[in-house]
Amino acid sequence: MLQSAAPLWEALCSYKDKGVLPFHTPGHKLRGDLFPRLIEELGPGVFQLDPSDEVEDITINHDFHRALEAAQQLAAQLFGAAYTLFLVNGTTSGLHYLLHFMEGAVAIPRFSHQAVYTGAMLSGSECLYIPAQFDPEWQIPLPPTVEALRRVALGQSLSAAVFTHPTYYGTCAQLEELIAEVHRLGAYAFVDEAHGGHFRFSLNLPSTGLEAQADGVVQSTHKNLGSLTQTSMLHSASGEVYDLASRARQILETTSPSLVFLAVLDEVRRTLHERGQELVSNALELARSVSARLESVPGVLVLPDHLRHDPTKVVFSLRELGLTGIQLEGLLRRDYNIQVELSDYYNVIALITLGDTEERVNRLCSAVEDLARRARHLGGSPLPVHQVSYPPLPKQALSMRDAVRRQWEAVPLKAAQGRVSAAFVTPYPPGVPLLVPGEVVSREVVEYLQWCLGLGWPIRGLDGLTVSVIKDNAVC
Repeated sequence: MLQSAAPLWEALCSYKDKGVLPFHTPGHKLRGDLFPRLIEELGPGVFQLDPSDEVEDITINHDFHRALEAAQQLAAQLFGAAYTLFLVNGTTSGLHYLLHFMEGAVAIPRFSHQAVYTGAMLSGSECLYIPAQFDPEWQIPLPPTVEALRRVALGQSLSAAVFTHPTYYGTCAQLEELIAEVHRLGAYAFVDEAHGGHFRFSLNLPSTGLEAQADGVVQSTHKNLGSLTQTSMLHSASGEVYDLASRARQILETTSPSLVFLAVLDEVRRTLHERGQELVSNALELARSVSARLESVPGVLVLPDHLRHDPTKVVFSLRELGLTGIQLEGLLRRDYNIQVELSDYYNVIALITLGDTEERVNRLCSAVEDLARRARHLGGSPLPVHQVSYPPLPKQALSMRDAVRRQWEAVPLKAAQGRVSAAFVTPYPPGVPLLVPGEVVSREVVEYLQWCLGLGWPIRGLDGLTVSVIKDNAVC
């Protein structure tokens, strides 16, 4: 089948156009007029294109599974995979599928997305944490090195490793070297490429996980390439990994996936075949123009090139003018009606994608220029740059899987020393879990969290000044 076709999207549209009288789910029976307020915003098409698992294609006996398989194979060809799975529960589900049947230890950077942790939790795998290193000026986590991987894997029975490519801040590791080392150790190499789906479409961007010889890669197609939120793709380099992921999908995925979501992935893939290089090139040009313009504004700092491997992540800071990243995000939203992707204590991230235009990025730049003028007028003092120095990794008293099944209670942070954490606790910056479920709250962890609170850094996993711990029968 040619890349110019979109078999699932076309079959779904044909079903709508034929006007089939439905006596099947869903209950709206393809009628948007039941919900006039929804129709006012969404239009009638969203209901007409939602016929449960029915499509109109006589050549495949109206079987949406066969149309889906054809669409997935076209996606595999476009992205350089042996096989591809369309996902309706985001990259989280794809990571869970890849890890579900892993036996033995899984090596992961400590700053990995929570979906990697929960995937290991569901499979019962032991996590071997590659400790995080931080850039001293920007206070962002850096990708792991081969040497750090070797230290963690020494003497371990490794089944897999998962690498994030790129990081949330757009920084990339020496991925080919890391994957080669994992393969030398006889393990699978998986890549969380949630923010890197666009890499395939420009020679001016880093190599993809598949190009670096990964066994399995999961991409959030919705993040950078324009599909609907929570739609992603899992690409496998072999039938073996595809079979493992497919078996896991049968266990973990809903039996009623949205055909709208799946078909949109198919049509987005066709558009990327037709215009992907052009669209990504335009996004890169816009992103570079934003960075250059912001760099020229007195008091505005932009992430330097040696850390900015993906230019579409525009990371900038007004810390020299006394504004935290959290304050900057709030001011942009309140005063300029602009919402950025993320903020931490020092920085914000503005994500530039194929959906942006020159008019949109000009609004962003003008807003930051105006904020910088206001901040200079107020004469705020620069924020001190505090060096992130995480305490040693805590002792693991319980597996994550066991810990989340135990009863828990909230206790004051100062009383948590020696108790077993029941939750993830993550300061921002740098967005790296200080505690995961099952780890013992050490004195060093308590002191570090108190230090972060004193600086006003946000900490996910703390409710006020309390932390969730396993109830008394699990005290260490």
